[in-house]
Amino acid sequence: MNGEKKSKEKLKSRKETVAPFAIVHAENGSELCKDNLVPIYEEYDKRNLFGEEKAFRMVPRKFATNLLKFEGNAMIPEDYFTEAEKRFLKDFAKKRYVKSAKVAGKTVYFDLNSKMRRYLINVLTHRN
Repeated sequence: MNGEKKSKEKLKSRKETVAPFAIVHAENGSELCKDNLVPIYEEYDKRNLFGEEKAFRMVPRKFATNLLKFEGNAMIPEDYFTEAEKRFLKDFAKKRYVKSAKVAGKTVYFDLNSKMRRYLINVLTHRN
């Protein structure tokens, strides 16, 4: 038990730069709002030793603001995004945070989930 506390303190004391679209484990997302990255909740990690930490995907602030453009039927083609952003959007579509469809052989994204929209607006209004 004492070893768990030490390793947990070590994790908190380390100040690492996080790469965009990386998955980071933390107790809550508010402690991750730094380096111009926005934490988006992934899912509980079953293999986590502490059991109370959650997995967050760190998304660049600019990409998070672009997600807010997915409003209603405004379709944005996948050509508009980088490869890392495309992989993220595919995962996002699987979780039904954003809708996707094939139009003329190309994947388009539209209609961001209202809960995710509120979360992004809340996080983006808080500056680093």
